[in-house]
Amino acid sequence: MLSILIPTLNFNVEKLVEELYNQASSCNIDFEIIIGDDFSSKIVYNSSELIKTDLIQLFRVETSVGRTEMRKQLSLKAKYSWILYIDADMFPNEKKYLPNYLIEMQKNPDKKIFFGGYSYSKQYSGKGRLRFRYGIKREFKSALKREIKPYRNVYSGNMLIHRETFELINIPLENVYGLDLAFSGQLEFHKIPFKHIDNYTCHRDIDDNNTFLLKSKEASITIRNLYDQGLINPKQSKLIWAYILIKKLHLIKIVKLKGRLLSPLIFWMLINFRVPLITLDFYKFYHFCKK
Repeated sequence: MLSILIPTLNFNVEKLVEELYNQASSCNIDFEIIIGDDFSSKIVYNSSELIKTDLIQLFRVETSVGRTEMRKQLSLKAKYSWILYIDADMFPNEKKYLPNYLIEMQKNPDKKIFFGGYSYSKQYSGKGRLRFRYGIKREFKSALKREIKPYRNVYSGNMLIHRETFELINIPLENVYGLDLAFSGQLEFHKIPFKHIDNYTCHRDIDDNNTFLLKSKEASITIRNLYDQGLINPKQSKLIWAYILIKKLHLIKIVKLKGRLLSPLIFWMLINFRVPLITLDFYKFYHFCKK
């Protein structure tokens, strides 16, 4: 019935596994939970707990392979036809998290993927962090809003997917940030029927400003590379839409010039001050255009 797959790197998943195990047990379904340890230097799960049940497995690689490759390896170990991928730093918002997915599966037999969406805790102490602000403004959306531009709101860290569909669209790519858009591109290319639903997981591990900016820069470069390879289009990313528009207006050279001059200052401002998110948008757009 259901294989719950959790890739992790140096993030303890004991509470997450316990919650998912309890919810799955209450659903009276056949299930398994497989933790994919990407060569962590920290304990991600108490191995003594594994002897209590054969429904939880810990799979560890001997060298770090990244989240994308780890997902592929976990899918090969999964034995059921439906796979729930949930990132290690996520946690279900509701006690009916798994039942909600099962209900949607029954109501929508034609759909091959369900995206539950991300949320962010109102109790989080670091609300000034750029990553938190970005998540609240840009990622925390109702299913109704995500469905307006469905391919631009694909968040695979909380995703129920048919195993054969995952094997079809999970193309091998270098392990970098920004690959959810490649996943979205394959959804469109193969015309996979999917649905956004309100079944959130809360994002618990919020990057500091410096880390988030470095990841944002890397993701922008990845998006440009994916676009140049023809793997994604404006439906997947607003950066591509903006790039096409600015290129038509013959303003790319100006963006590059302004970006080269202002990028150090913008980076410093984003790290140290609560500046508008449009400042981050320009920072990302510059690195997209920079190639």
